[in-house]
Amino acid sequence: MTPITSAPVGPALARAHHLLRQDMLGYLDSVEHLTSEHDVEDDTILTVARTEVPRLIAVLRATVADHRADRDGRCLGCPPTPVDGRMVRRGWPCPVLDRAQGFLNDPDSVYDAVPYERR
Repeated sequence: MTPITSAPVGPALARAHHLLRQDMLGYLDSVEHLTSEHDVEDDTILTVARTEVPRLIAVLRATVADHRADRDGRCLGCPPTPVDGRMVRRGWPCPVLDRAQGFLNDPDSVYDAVPYERR
């Protein structure tokens, strides 16, 4: 059996990934700023919370829904990875759900685990 390899990401795709990541992090920074800064009025915080918290919950719900076990106990949301020359899915619960659960239990730990600083 031929080993499975992956091609390097080209510059255009790397740039697209960077822009998508920056867009998402910028959105999260804005929501965080508008709901936690002392100089933001309470009415603004309430308005932002009422519109953005449901969006954030929907994103997290969709992520949890995607990362569920199949009949063999493998995560349907994680892409298969090469193991011994064949593609296999990770066992459930997968690293995505493990990390999300960990961050829910200890939200400040996300800033130690990701490569950007909390503003």
